Amino acid sequence: MPNRIIKESICVSESIDSLNWFEEVLFYRLIVNCDDFGRFDGRVPVVKNRLFPLKDNVTAKAVEGGINKLASIGLVRMYECDGKPYLYLPTWNDHQ
Repeated sequence: MPNRIIKESICVSESIDSLNWFEEVLFYRLIVNCDDFGRFDGRVPVVKNRLFPLKDNVTAKAVEGGINKLASIGLVRMYECDGKPYLYLPTWNDHQ
């Protein structure tokens, strides 16, 4: 998987500023795990285990809540394909 870029402008983003610490970390970890088109498996257990493999204290409920928050402010969009949930980062092409 190629390296990902996080621009310094993220530090003054109002969207990012509206997140709590966990939601922000979730978003950054999504950035470095998405495919080349900004997409990722939307199943909560997969997100939890791929983004937080060493964090036993991170729960599926916390991950689901974080994804919902990211989606509510437009940082993530959810969709289904063949009955399976997926997510994508709508500003991916602007930043990667």
